[in-house]
Amino acid sequence: MIAFVFSGGGNRGAAQAGALLALLERNIRPDLIVGTSVGALNGVPFAVDPSLENARMAVETWKRVRRNDVFPGNPLTVGWRILTRQGSLHGHDSFRRFVLSILPGGARRFGDLKIPCIVTATVLGTGKLRLFGPDPEERLIDALLASTAIPPFFPAYQYRGEWLVDGAVVANLPLAQAFARGARTIYALDIVDEVLPVNGRSLGQTLSFSLRAMLSQQEELERRVVALGRRRGITIHDISLAAGQQLAYNDFSSSAALIEIGYQAATSYLDAQPAPRRAHYRRIAKAVRSAIRTVGMRRAPAAPPSA
Repeated sequence: MIAFVFSGGGNRGAAQAGALLALLERNIRPDLIVGTSVGALNGVPFAVDPSLENARMAVETWKRVRRNDVFPGNPLTVGWRILTRQGSLHGHDSFRRFVLSILPGGARRFGDLKIPCIVTATVLGTGKLRLFGPDPEERLIDALLASTAIPPFFPAYQYRGEWLVDGAVVANLPLAQAFARGARTIYALDIVDEVLPVNGRSLGQTLSFSLRAMLSQQEELERRVVALGRRRGITIHDISLAAGQQLAYNDFSSSAALIEIGYQAATSYLDAQPAPRRAHYRRIAKAVRSAIRTVGMRRAPAAPPSA
């Protein structure tokens, strides 16, 4: 089983769209998708229609994303939300409409997906993962709004008596969920970058870099998970998408550049992989032909006795 695992990464998720396109162009296709935060936002629409054409559409969608599609408002409205204790800098209404607009073919529930998909969120009260996907009747919009509810940008998402926040709070790269479902080959589309110094003192930059610093602390744990998987014989293609962009959390002006970064990172990684062992495959083919001849000889009728 082949799994694609999409990490979190906020507005740098455009890099995953570029990497996904590179994989599909090489005819590498998944049997399972696991995504958290923006990785879920990339993974779920692809699971509805896991085609090369849909991967291309995802690239075009990222190029069209604007700040108000995801984080509506201005400093005055953000300040008003803070003063009135609404629990977040932005509301979910505009983002909900955006999410529904990018789901292909009117898909609304996990049962509408063509390939299985697991979406992670975090239970606010316990810090445990809450998984969407095993229940085919659960709605995609609930999973995506919960998985992307990163504080303090979006409010926690209330679902079935629980308050849920971004899945990246607990597992930014949820490889363990792919292991648990039997994946033997994993392509991890992991948005990574170094914690760069903040230029300026804007609230957006401060929040963005604070968030990235928090997520970077998970890297050591994720590397341990990778090592454990490889010891178990699981092939993990760790495709690091080093964005390296000093962007405020609500800045989508560099999406085209990030798509190219992701595409080139995945292409370079795939090009560096060893070529298939053709001699090995020739030996297998020879053995198969020999076995067919042997079976044919056993089934051939015996020659009549000579007079």
